[in-house]
Amino acid sequence: MAEVSWLSDYVSASERNADRGPAGHEQGFVGLWSLGLEAEAQSWQERALCAETDPEAFFPEKGGSTREAKKICTGCEVKAECLEYALANDERFGIWGGLSERERRRLRRRAV
Repeated sequence: MAEVSWLSDYVSASERNADRGPAGHEQGFVGLWSLGLEAEAQSWQERALCAETDPEAFFPEKGGSTREAKKICTGCEVKAECLEYALANDERFGIWGGLSERERRRLRRRAV
């Protein structure tokens, strides 16, 4: 998180100095640029929709429904990053990137 703090300080300094450029242009550019940096500074986990919901939905009991979690995943902007993480780290439990443990195993088998 130290990196995020440094980046926030840098963006804040850039915004304070924005009025030194050409009128109307520099201000807009720095504002858009800083928005992009803030999104980059956030990890995919922080932008994930599941971070705003009950984690139990993503780790149901054996035989429990995965429908609610998968529905949330369908609208998530970081679904691909989530699935990539789960596959790279051999996550064996829960819904990751919209796929269950069984679905991720099948996906791995097909890739080999």
